[in-house]
Amino acid sequence: MKNNYIYPARVTKEKEGVLLEFIDLEGVVADGDTIDQAIISAQEVLALYIIDTLDQGKKLPEPTQVEEGAVYVHVWLPYYRNMTKEIYIKKTVTIPQWLDLLAKENSINFSACMVKGIKEELGID
Repeated sequence: MKNNYIYPARVTKEKEGVLLEFIDLEGVVADGDTIDQAIISAQEVLALYIIDTLDQGKKLPEPTQVEEGAVYVHVWLPYYRNMTKEIYIKKTVTIPQWLDLLAKENSINFSACMVKGIKEELGID
């Protein structure tokens, strides 16, 4: 399996930003307020498209080699594959004994609560 993929995309200026449409991937588009944001978005969209296509055992279309005015979007697939997997790390925490007892009595999942609390603290949904 390849690690690097490069596909061309057409750039269109819209009222509210920039739209990138992949030439060889029908219906695969990305956008952003600026060209930089649109390219970053296009990398994520392209990576997810490639991962999904390969995981389904389908073959990817060959990218167009030369397209005047196109931008070429590159993804290094190992990076994006790692982002799509949820990897858990064990942490040791210390809590008050009374809280531990109450939580166990109420069948509280410590890991889930810790994840929820950290996400809330970081402002992540």
